[in-house]
Amino acid sequence: AGLAVTPGPPDAEPPGGWLGARLDLTDIAELLLDFTVPRYGVGGAVFMLERLVAGQSDPGGQLIVRRLANRFPPADGALGSSALPPGELVAFTAESHYGQVLSGAGPVLFTEMDRSVMERIRPGGRQVLARQNLFLAVPLTAGDVVVGALVISRVGAATFTDAEVTAVAGLAARAGARVADAAEFARRRQDGEALRRGLTPAQLPVPDRVEVAWRSTPAPGYLVGGDWWDIVSLPGGRTGLVVGDVMGHGPGAAMRLAQLRATAHTLADLDLEPAELMGRLDRSAVALTSGTCATCVYAVVDPAEGSCTMALAGHLSPVLALPDGRTHLPALPAGLPVGLGAGPFGQARVKLAPGAVLALYTDGLVESRTRSFTKGLGALRAAISGQHGALADTCDTLIESLRQHEDDVTVLLARIPA
Repeated sequence: AGLAVTPGPPDAEPPGGWLGARLDLTDIAELLLDFTVPRYGVGGAVFMLERLVAGQSDPGGQLIVRRLANRFPPADGALGSSALPPGELVAFTAESHYGQVLSGAGPVLFTEMDRSVMERIRPGGRQVLARQNLFLAVPLTAGDVVVGALVISRVGAATFTDAEVTAVAGLAARAGARVADAAEFARRRQDGEALRRGLTPAQLPVPDRVEVAWRSTPAPGYLVGGDWWDIVSLPGGRTGLVVGDVMGHGPGAAMRLAQLRATAHTLADLDLEPAELMGRLDRSAVALTSGTCATCVYAVVDPAEGSCTMALAGHLSPVLALPDGRTHLPALPAGLPVGLGAGPFGQARVKLAPGAVLALYTDGLVESRTRSFTKGLGALRAAISGQHGALADTCDTLIESLRQHEDDVTVLLARIPA
């Protein structure tokens, strides 16, 4: 009796915009429970159909849901939050009360939890639910589509009035649109993370006689960008370094990036001269149906000769930071971006003294709407001058001091140890 709820007034509605622009599924679920427990019941839980995020159909006869949040009073030492943990996946049968709601039957009132449901939850959860003797399950909807369910429970004789059912169903419907948006955001983020991991060079070689370090971050608001980089081990202890920038952002640019990176890596592995590699990469980019256009720089570092041979395809010139603190831009034939079919490309060989740092980068590091390329390049040269510590630390310093948070940024540093 001490757990019985005093029914709230049917018109007890939260203020407008109560969910705001939240895109966190747990936050949305917790806020929904804030407005329904204990106003309409002593306990409650919010479920979402897992297929909204997983992107795959439910198995036959089953509805896979994720428990986003719950709020039940303790029973025999079992806390609802631990006995029915948020984030847990549960399979409901289509015939169960929950299954009916998730299948579009609308609000459902019942006095005892389905046996099939009780068998699939933890023993502590069974204790918690066994204390409840009245349940109201309503769908979370986005338009006409059911995306999840809200369940409210009571202990005692008080039943749900029609007005209360209408009020709870209205809250669930308003939250359902936010759940759908948040699930879509989570799915895209999940897909983007998978794409990003797939685009990141796996197990980059660690050259024996050349130090290398790199950092790459996409433009704000994007999980994947259009920059790519690669390190290729070559015969004779030499190392090939590639940095490229595909036009655009997002998944489309990322897929074009993947094609060009794979092609560039294959060509570099053939130990081609930088100018020849650019020519072949240009022809490969022209053949892509997506109309790919990208800038690129390819450098071959030869520790035995203390030199570096480089070719550009519309890319910014590398910066060479000498051990004495001076910096300069090697004189290289500029070339046009790959994908235009406008070759040929040239190359140049420069001296790379032990201890000197070669910096390859994309334009997001030095150029923005509020900073000209000339000023940005000057800032890069000042920031890298006299940097003799670990290259990874130098990468971090350059990113933190120069990035304008407008574009993708990639930095690849190389040094022949003194």
